[in-house]
Amino acid sequence: MPGTNSGAPPQDEGKEGEEPKTDEEILDSIRAFYERQPSLQECWVVEGPNLPAILLRLREALQGQYELGTALGVGGGGIVLRVRDVELGMMRAMKFSRPSPGKRDLLAALLASESERLVQLSHPYLMRVHTRGAYLVEGWQMAFYVMDLHTDFLTADQFVTSSGVGESDILQMLERLFEAVTYMHSKGQVHLDIKPENVLVRSGNEPVLIDFGFAKVLTDDSGTTLVGGTEGYIHPDALVFIVEAETDPNRLRGEALRRAVKPAWDLYSLGRTLLRLLRLLDERPSRPVSLYTHRYLKLLAYRLLDGHNGMQETLLGLSHRAFSELKYEGATAALLDIRKLTGSYNIETHIPELNPFQSETIQASTFSTTPFTPRVKHIFAQPEFASLGGFTQLSLLNLVFPTATHTRLEHSLGAFSAMCRYVTALSRDPINPLFRQIMREEDILAALIVALVHDIGHYSLAHDLEDADLLFSHEKRGVAMLTSESSTLRKAIERERLEDGDPGWNVKVARVLAILRANVPKMEGTVRDRIIHAMIDGPIDADKLDYIVRDSTNLGLPYGSVIDVERLLRVLTIVSRESGVHTYVNLGIHEKGRVTAEAVAFARYALYGSVYWHHAYRSVKAMLQRVALEYLAIVEASDRTKKTGVGKIVTTDLYQSLASASAKATPHLLAVSSSSTGQLHPGDVAMLEWLAERSGNGGRELVDLIQERRLFKRVLVVSRWGNEGLWRSVTTVMADERRSRKLDFQRNFQSFMLEAVEELSELPVHTNFIVADARTNFLAGGVRGNIMTLVDATRPRPGATSGLEIVQEEDRRRAKVDEAPPNRPEKSSLWPAVQESLHESLGKVRVFCHPDHSRFISALDRSVIEGALEQAVDSV
Repeated sequence: MPGTNSGAPPQDEGKEGEEPKTDEEILDSIRAFYERQPSLQECWVVEGPNLPAILLRLREALQGQYELGTALGVGGGGIVLRVRDVELGMMRAMKFSRPSPGKRDLLAALLASESERLVQLSHPYLMRVHTRGAYLVEGWQMAFYVMDLHTDFLTADQFVTSSGVGESDILQMLERLFEAVTYMHSKGQVHLDIKPENVLVRSGNEPVLIDFGFAKVLTDDSGTTLVGGTEGYIHPDALVFIVEAETDPNRLRGEALRRAVKPAWDLYSLGRTLLRLLRLLDERPSRPVSLYTHRYLKLLAYRLLDGHNGMQETLLGLSHRAFSELKYEGATAALLDIRKLTGSYNIETHIPELNPFQSETIQASTFSTTPFTPRVKHIFAQPEFASLGGFTQLSLLNLVFPTATHTRLEHSLGAFSAMCRYVTALSRDPINPLFRQIMREEDILAALIVALVHDIGHYSLAHDLEDADLLFSHEKRGVAMLTSESSTLRKAIERERLEDGDPGWNVKVARVLAILRANVPKMEGTVRDRIIHAMIDGPIDADKLDYIVRDSTNLGLPYGSVIDVERLLRVLTIVSRESGVHTYVNLGIHEKGRVTAEAVAFARYALYGSVYWHHAYRSVKAMLQRVALEYLAIVEASDRTKKTGVGKIVTTDLYQSLASASAKATPHLLAVSSSSTGQLHPGDVAMLEWLAERSGNGGRELVDLIQERRLFKRVLVVSRWGNEGLWRSVTTVMADERRSRKLDFQRNFQSFMLEAVEELSELPVHTNFIVADARTNFLAGGVRGNIMTLVDATRPRPGATSGLEIVQEEDRRRAKVDEAPPNRPEKSSLWPAVQESLHESLGKVRVFCHPDHSRFISALDRSVIEGALEQAVDSV
């Protein structure tokens, strides 16, 4: 029933409608429709003779309220006539069931059910019923109803192929169609026959969903019910119930269990409808929608298919399993994604943390203003989060760089601020719509919470102690804190509403942990969780961006300033590709931002070379790690009789001490007098004292030396280029997770050094102090069991489990025709080169000596110290 789309305001046909028609004129118009359709031509022979009686009974049933007019169409189950409302003088349409032999009762029941469904619904984009009823013809009960008549319309497929219809028109029509389906589902009904021909588009881009013959109410799930639809648009789960396939593919029917009927059947039909419209758009000489919009809509259509995608129905590198995972659970979610595209949904309105123009903000980073919303304040107020203010970000680095005093709390807020920018940037990706479409509000809130609490398990000196043994893992402590039933932070994260009525985060801690545990290279975790994980733990993640810029700024170094943050945000994207049945997803960049992203690697490289692996700071770390190993050895010795488990003893001791301090409302481990801290942060001093009390005389002395800033001195440096064999062997031993091996190596090295010194027949002349006394003092210290030497070896720091991936730019020709980026993501060759060279070039093995003996040991021939190292390696 095609018409025209004049662009005039939508309205019912007015009083200028046609004059009443005679039965002969009406019958002629009906017969024309029968003869026009091959599947109905033979039906006229048996149905036509019954129509005069039907017209008579219809006039009686209408009681003079409506005058009959000519036919508007004939479908699989009914005939539609023009009718005139006598009282209002308005033209309407009337549908009555066809007199098909053997199917009269069925078709009448379908029509009655259709009118009943329509009467229960009231929506501007659903067909409206004015009256309904039934009549008897030769003992048969027949049904009819009167509805709106719209002569100024096109079917959906005609609409999208019409000249003058542009992207905004199509999107507006689709948004309204999805509104109609969402409304219908909210009323507990499903349509079951959505297709382009059942979507009429009036002027003003207003769709009307028609033909409710198979519509169902979902509140009744007992017994069976008639289902049907059109070939190619029926959900595969509904197809199994189809037992009657007529010559007309538009009227497939069967009996289905009522409990089997799902709203997903409509979503599938909606997805097939959208795909049909997109194919028609592709056939137009010039595509009226942008490439981005086309991709977005195709992605949406594939997600509507309820996981029943055809072999070729994938997009953006997503596998079939990914589409099954990302399928829509309801029409509301699909409507929301359409509104993201039309602009009627603004994410910043629903998640105010993404809007930097809030009345209350906090300057958490140098490159972003962060909204300080009530729920951010609520997290900030929790003791577990506030305690991060007592832990320095760079531990004892301020012994080398005095301005390295910023805290874990500052970094956590900065990472959160960067994550807000990342979410906004990815939502505005002009090429890839994946993030914008699949990320729901709950996903974004989870991402923001992850950024806030990813370091929640940290405590003073945590990183240094972790390098000694993973029993000190801040990540395990973080999990324990988040999962504790008594955790106020957990309650704050999961709270739906704050006390004053403001919205809370309403994020389950289980979701936070799932994101933190997701593994990008191994493709473990959901697609959404892996994307968020890459945003906080990847080659160019929000965490890394903050600490590089923050550390550089606070230390007065220029390295962070080489990162063009605004440019980096503009080139962020999501890379994805099929990997067997799985989908690999990661945070990546568009090619035009290659240099900007690779600058992050250079800045990180520079910080490691100049700061994190500074020789004086490595001395501090070596001292701390030896203290930790001495403590663990004492615990292990005492546990041989208790058999409690070293890990349990250490973590219980540490966690209880930290919890005890929190209970006293102090932001550090133990209460420490400010007069005793000197250059060190009180929280760091507290942890040093905690270790000193538990690590024996050797540990106590090392802690005292740190607090006095009398650090062990370099006496030997071994690089890959100087002695690669020794460098690799020592590095391997020091990277071993077996704590006993590392401690034995350190102790054996000192023993071999003592032996070497004792065996020397001649000592260097250039020592400039009394040689005999120097050797005697060194040997005496070793005999007393003092810690005289330390070995330190840097470890590879890849920075991420995956490399930097770059989406190559699209060439002009392919960009016009392809639905997906034409080229596979390219792995940056510079990124791994910089990361690998970080350890290969900058990594060192250093031997440190007690400050009282460093001049003497430094004067020894290099071969003596290297020989002791080789012996120590062989001994373990």
